Amino acid sequence: MNNPKEGQMTLNHVSHSLSRLFVTILMGIALSLGAGQALAGGKGHGHKHDPQSKLEKLTKKLELTQEQQDKILPILQDKHQKMEALHNQMKEVRQHAMAQVEAQLTPEQKEKFQKSREERKAKMKEYKDKHKKGKGHGKGKHGKDKDHD
Repeated sequence: MNNPKEGQMTLNHVSHSLSRLFVTILMGIALSLGAGQALAGGKGHGHKHDPQSKLEKLTKKLELTQEQQDKILPILQDKHQKMEALHNQMKEVRQHAMAQVEAQLTPEQKEKFQKSREERKAKMKEYKDKHKKGKGHGKGKHGKDKDHD
């Protein structure tokens, strides 16, 4: 590199490539977090996770006595409450991380980032509309029976 202009062009090319890589990585993170949210949320795939519904299924499947039901319901309620708290905590962590990521972006990158998030939301809405809640489809995302925890 005897010519200073050649060095500057190469440096600009590397800088541009790194910027594109950074944006690509950020989009991948955002999409992964969105997928994580879909899996963690337990919503939108036709399964009832509320304690009473779970108890009814267990009662039917296992022929639980009233005494067993009375002991199991508080366990399921406690589990449900803890899972909801974890879900809310995950949502806060995700929002905080995305705000921190966005703070590092240039205005052009922020625009692309917002556009990719909007596209992801639209795809999620389209998926949810296509797989209406409550219709059920046999197996959940985890490949488990629809009665899974």
